[in-house]
Amino acid sequence: MSKSTSINAPQAGSKLAALVRGLGGKGATLRALGKQLGWQSHTVRAAMTRLRQRGYEIERIRKPGAVSSTYRLKRS
Repeated sequence: MSKSTSINAPQAGSKLAALVRGLGGKGATLRALGKQLGWQSHTVRAAMTRLRQRGYEIERIRKPGAVSSTYRLKRS
């Protein structure tokens, strides 16, 4: 079975669109994303789940010795 490659992008100007921008480039920690959006960490994680359901691929990067992980959109 082939995997669908279409992404259902969030509406421009929405908080979900702001989350996509925050996950771009080098990415960000849950705490940084929560502060940027005014959300708690569990809300950021839930929103990332919704993005995954829309077709986005989000990678978690954990550096050795780091306290928190960085999340970013997976590059093709």
